[in-house]
Amino acid sequence: MQKLVKITTIFTLSVGLLGASAQPVAAAKAKTVKAQITLTVDHKKVSTKKVTTTSKQTLMKVMKQHYQIKEDNGMITAINGHKQNTKAQKYWLYKINGKDATKGAAATYLKNNDKVSFTLNASK
Repeated sequence: MQKLVKITTIFTLSVGLLGASAQPVAAAKAKTVKAQITLTVDHKKVSTKKVTTTSKQTLMKVMKQHYQIKEDNGMITAINGHKQNTKAQKYWLYKINGKDATKGAAATYLKNNDKVSFTLNASK
């Protein structure tokens, strides 16, 4: 009788553990994100676009979907033919909601209603 109780207990625990480990881990769902992207070259606005993407897309991917992008080692070097110029110290920089970016575009994820501004100006 004790043997039957032990076998039943082991079987019940095994089935319970297997069932628990077989449960899929719920992946976070991607949320729809709307944002605005503005390009400014030499202090003149050249483009403003409202974009719709998901919370799982990086800013770099969004830029590649909506603009002609050239990059070097993850850094944007040209947007729609507007190239940075290292001799003139002109580089593409961006801000989100008026604040300087703290990460590269490939590591940045947009939030709903973000306003992104890329500027290509000579640094002073």
